[in-house]
Amino acid sequence: MSDRNQTEDADGDAKLDETRGDHPSGIIEEMTVEDVERLEPEVVVVGFGSTEPHGPHLPYGTDVFQTKAVCRRAVERANEKGARVLKYPTLPIGNNVNFKAFPFACRIGVRTLMDIALDMIEALEAEGIRKILFVNGHGGNPAALRAALREHADRHPPGEGAFVCLTSTTDAIPDEIEDELEHPSVHGGESESSRMLHLREDLVREDEFDEFEIREPTIEGLEGDQVYFVPRWDAYHPEVGGGETRESSAAKGEALVDGAADWLAEFLVELDAADVDELFPYSSGARE
Repeated sequence: MSDRNQTEDADGDAKLDETRGDHPSGIIEEMTVEDVERLEPEVVVVGFGSTEPHGPHLPYGTDVFQTKAVCRRAVERANEKGARVLKYPTLPIGNNVNFKAFPFACRIGVRTLMDIALDMIEALEAEGIRKILFVNGHGGNPAALRAALREHADRHPPGEGAFVCLTSTTDAIPDEIEDELEHPSVHGGESESSRMLHLREDLVREDEFDEFEIREPTIEGLEGDQVYFVPRWDAYHPEVGGGETRESSAAKGEALVDGAADWLAEFLVELDAADVDELFPYSSGARE
């Protein structure tokens, strides 16, 4: 960050020259205390990933790489537009109790994940933060994170406490971009393979690309979203990853990652500018 344009204030201390568009990146791992104080964060983004198998072609860190990239680009782009967003480190271990048949799928329990999320919220509230966005990058995390948000709401009277919301690296992808995928699947398929070709091609084993089996339930009613259950992953995706991967490309991956980051950046700009009152995020009047 040493190449940023700086001026000096009346006391001779270095400061960002706001007239020249300089702005701290918002990536806390790369910032000093002075950078964070100068940013005066209005919103904090926390990513939640997982370190687990993704098939013979992708690394264990697939979810983490994707979550970090989307969060980083979104925060940097929001801050370039004048927002004051701080990106916290991405949690690299999540909940994958249904991966026990595979070696070293790093996991923490449901209650542990909830407690981590709640502890983060409490610590950020102590820093004066009233707006928090959780960005999830692993399919086993949402139930625990949603439960944590409900417990957080239960700890405060109406209108008090930080506003905490949750999205994901896939939910943020615009439909028109996701529709370009020829073989969509949920784990280790064309989408994740493409994103990893864009982000860390050096870790992708393209010679292992194939069409990986995805098994269907024996009961038709379990095929859709009408009935919830925890899928035993080795029975569902016997090769860990699932779906056709041979049509994956770095270009598709870039579109997916940037599409999610751009949508999130716009949301963060809007969230940053919003005033938090006792009715937030609602208003007694019509939205302008």
